[in-house]
Amino acid sequence: MIVIDGVTYTYHQAGSAALDGVSATIAPGTWTVIVGPNGSGKSTLARLLNGLLAPSSGRVTVDEMDTADESHAWDVRSRVGLVLQNPDNQIVGTVVEEDVAFGPENLGVPREELRLRVDAALAAVRLTGLERREPHLLSEGQKQRLAIAGALAMRPAYLVLDEPTAMLDAEGRTDVLAVLKELQTSGTAIVLITHDLAEAIHAERVMALNAGSVVYDGEPRALLADDALMQSLGLEAPPFARFVSVLEHVGFDLASARTADDVVEALWPS
Repeated sequence: MIVIDGVTYTYHQAGSAALDGVSATIAPGTWTVIVGPNGSGKSTLARLLNGLLAPSSGRVTVDEMDTADESHAWDVRSRVGLVLQNPDNQIVGTVVEEDVAFGPENLGVPREELRLRVDAALAAVRLTGLERREPHLLSEGQKQRLAIAGALAMRPAYLVLDEPTAMLDAEGRTDVLAVLKELQTSGTAIVLITHDLAEAIHAERVMALNAGSVVYDGEPRALLADDALMQSLGLEAPPFARFVSVLEHVGFDLASARTADDVVEALWPS
């Protein structure tokens, strides 16, 4: 479990805290979406979760390891994978399989296990067969999946993604979200930072940040129903959520609907 306990973080050049007294827990195998306006502290929180940043005050622990303790740095970063918005900033290999192998190879993973990890990570993101492809020849969606594969090869229990779909078209976004859903189903905890509330529909939980503080922590549907809070965060309900709200208003029970298929099944049970 990741425990965030009263965490404040202030950048040296900033006059105010990027995060101010944030507390939360991330349980294994869960899917959490983090939303909020620009400058709300989302990316800072992502970097605190895997120890790239240490809190100015408070504590972050990953499976009881303090992220501020440098002796735990490799263990923490092996447990918490981090994928950033621009995959080009994370790709270091000359071919796909070299890039995926980079992290575990630097941890000293034996060659036989390294091969198994690379193959499993590429299979998980559906890039099998592209092992010798040069990364610059991949589509943007494939590059983002390659960045995810690089994190997966470290065998993380938690995967934190900072706006991984922001630069993708609709097809690439769908592919990445499908991969994340499969990973969560297999037991990996997903922490997804996004501006797109359509991606929050997949989550069990949404945390909303504003000016460095948590202003909402709960189910996606309750946030979508809070017009005042949504407006204060500069968020807009996705078309799917508005459609479900209209149907519920006229009497349909769609409390468990997460996808269009769920709505069809509720309206016309098979």
